[in-house]
Amino acid sequence: MQFPKHLKIAAGSAGAALFGILFGWVMFPAILKGQLKKEMALSKKTDVRQMWEKIPFALDFKIYLFNYTNAAEVQKGAIPIVKEIGPYYFEEWKEKVEVEENDEDDTINYKKLDVFLFKPEQSGPGLTGEEIITMPNPFMVGMATVVHRDKPAMLNMINKAFAGIFDNPEDIFFRVKALDILFRGIIINCARTEFAPKAVCTALKKEAVNGLSIEPNNQFRFSLFGMRNGTVDSHVVTVRRGMKNVMDVGQVIAVDGKPQQEIWRDHCNEYSGTDGTVFPPFLTEKDRLQSFSGDLCRSFKPWYQKKTSYRGIKTNRYIANIGDFANDPELQCFCDTPDTCPPKGLMDLTKCLGAPMFVSMPHFLDCDPSVQKNVKGLTPDANEHGIEIDFEPISGTPMEARQRIQFNMRLLKTDKLELFKDLPDTIAPLFWIEEGLALNKTFVNMLKHQLFWPKRAVGVLKWLLVSFGILGALGGAVFHFKGNIMSFAVSNNSASTTKINPEEEQKDISVIGQAQDPAKISM
Repeated sequence: MQFPKHLKIAAGSAGAALFGILFGWVMFPAILKGQLKKEMALSKKTDVRQMWEKIPFALDFKIYLFNYTNAAEVQKGAIPIVKEIGPYYFEEWKEKVEVEENDEDDTINYKKLDVFLFKPEQSGPGLTGEEIITMPNPFMVGMATVVHRDKPAMLNMINKAFAGIFDNPEDIFFRVKALDILFRGIIINCARTEFAPKAVCTALKKEAVNGLSIEPNNQFRFSLFGMRNGTVDSHVVTVRRGMKNVMDVGQVIAVDGKPQQEIWRDHCNEYSGTDGTVFPPFLTEKDRLQSFSGDLCRSFKPWYQKKTSYRGIKTNRYIANIGDFANDPELQCFCDTPDTCPPKGLMDLTKCLGAPMFVSMPHFLDCDPSVQKNVKGLTPDANEHGIEIDFEPISGTPMEARQRIQFNMRLLKTDKLELFKDLPDTIAPLFWIEEGLALNKTFVNMLKHQLFWPKRAVGVLKWLLVSFGILGALGGAVFHFKGNIMSFAVSNNSASTTKINPEEEQKDISVIGQAQDPAKISM
């Protein structure tokens, strides 16, 4: 049977509309989801795997030091007054080395390697790294705090050791060049032959203190970041590849072969979340992201804040903070008991770092007011000092991130140590860091080409198919049934029309008043 041309057009249009619906709303999303599952897994064949192993661009690494302007007064018990110096800008190049595949359980083992390059031209105005900074000596304060807590009977020997190691210091502060304390290192004189300095240095060498390197002639060198620069981290991290289930991609399941930590209590020892360099796709506003920070020995759970955009790509912003350990049941296992938790916004890292360090947000942002009021010169600002990450939700790609953390120490007050007997016993800031990520134009364009432009093209195409398909089908149907439509219209028009005869028209005329004869005109 031969169909008329207009019916063929109508049928084809209806088919196009149906195809647009099936392809645009059913088939393409399924194809896209399946492709993303392959691309986001840490398979050797994917671009994500290459970037995960070695980020092909430098991250921003900014360090802000706190210079104490009233060191002499603080030594006598006054509230510290600080002035922020920075940023000292470094390029941070991240790489994963000694990578091993575990096909059976779909995991990867690796070690971390970080390289920092100082860029004075991108640092704060006029900063060269040679500026003299006055700040509490973290090595001295840390040693005194640990001995006071764990071995108080040795405090008298520590008094004598300080005199030898630090050459009879007048206070707990040191005046040091910025790059020396950050990376180049400060010499700790362990070549002394007196009993107290020698005993303490032997103990330090045995304990392998963080940030301390051993040099010839029994000299020690201490820095905050020098030991991390260009050195392979000794810890072996195991994460899931996500090839079996892409939603598990990057999940940390072990460190040094251990499925959980052994320093906290209960669930705080668990490795929850990814390693922070890759995240699962298909994020929604209700999802609570998780990432494990090996530097802080804990997981963070950023939460959704608002919609944002980055270089024309729609993103979701997530934010995080340190937390309120005493009042949050999920965080109380980071403390020995709920009563011994630090004030809101502070986390005690002693068990994690082996040094009595407290971590907070920069400038004590979101901390208990009692902590903020004990230091002058701080100006907390959520925009400048908060933790925020902008994710592209479909692929789970971090487009822009600002992770900011401040490190602090307690200025211990004790009569057992001469240099510590008058200190204010407050939490004092030392420095804060900002690790920043911002995908450059090359990778943004790559994401657009591989994901958003095809998605946008399909979005336009499906509506065109549906729209023109429906219009074409309706047009064909109207053309096919135009005779019936016209007959129906004429029929309706005839049924509603009344013919009027001339006679009836005459009868229907009404006259106002009575008829009169024509007036006669008399001459």
